[in-house]
Amino acid sequence: MSDYRLGAEDLLQITLFNVPEGESGATPRVTETRVSQQGVITLPLLGDVPAAGRTTAEMEQVLKERYAAYLRNPLVGVSIKEYRSQRVSVIGAVRNPGVFQLTGPKTLIDLLAMAGGVSDHAGRQVHLYRQGPNGRESQIFDLYALLRRPDADPAEIAKLVVQAGDVINVPEAGMFFVDGAVKKPGSFPLNRPYTLSQALSAAGGVDFELAKTSEITVIRRQGVNDIASVSYNLDAIKAGNAPDPSIEAEDVIVVPVSGAKYFVRRFVGSLISGFSVGSLVY
Repeated sequence: MSDYRLGAEDLLQITLFNVPEGESGATPRVTETRVSQQGVITLPLLGDVPAAGRTTAEMEQVLKERYAAYLRNPLVGVSIKEYRSQRVSVIGAVRNPGVFQLTGPKTLIDLLAMAGGVSDHAGRQVHLYRQGPNGRESQIFDLYALLRRPDADPAEIAKLVVQAGDVINVPEAGMFFVDGAVKKPGSFPLNRPYTLSQALSAAGGVDFELAKTSEITVIRRQGVNDIASVSYNLDAIKAGNAPDPSIEAEDVIVVPVSGAKYFVRRFVGSLISGFSVGSLVY
């Protein structure tokens, strides 16, 4: 896939199309090089070139700019001979949880299959945790919708492509999920009745230095293709001025960061649009 990001141990083939085959010189027409653990490749003339995190198209542009110092209008091609960089963890209610070494781009559906499929105890959500530029990011997918759409549009499938370092968690049935400005975000068993404030306590409590407690959102499925999101004011609940709502299985509780309504807006908006393509994702 064109959006695959290069990583350590990937083997690349670099081709200079306007260097004649067999012509002697400072650089060969075709070179194979492996991305080092430090994320760089080493090439004749150029030396070390950072590669990790770039797509092949981005790599071609970088090499074209660097070869321009030695060649006139260099035409550069980059292809991947071996994929070695992607390691993804699958945990939770799957038959064979573990860390999987990928040999090429894979989707979330592929990873669930590699883990032996979901177990009989799985709920209907799949959580994906990814380390982004601003810290940990969470995505939520509807498991039933994923399994019903093996022939989804390629553009939609591309949204499900996993990246190196991803953690895929399939919570068991009867769980609720808490994310955002709490101390221990994650999935929790609904093994007794929980109110919103009790659910937040199970997640280690709200991080009051960051949280916007007046706009905590509970997202809940209503029917096959509909969800509802309701905002609650935790301060009013604590003061006894508002009821403490009950939490149901599969509820998603989002505690936004103060001054960043964008967090919840992006979560809810994409979550709803995700249902239109058969997945829960933000």
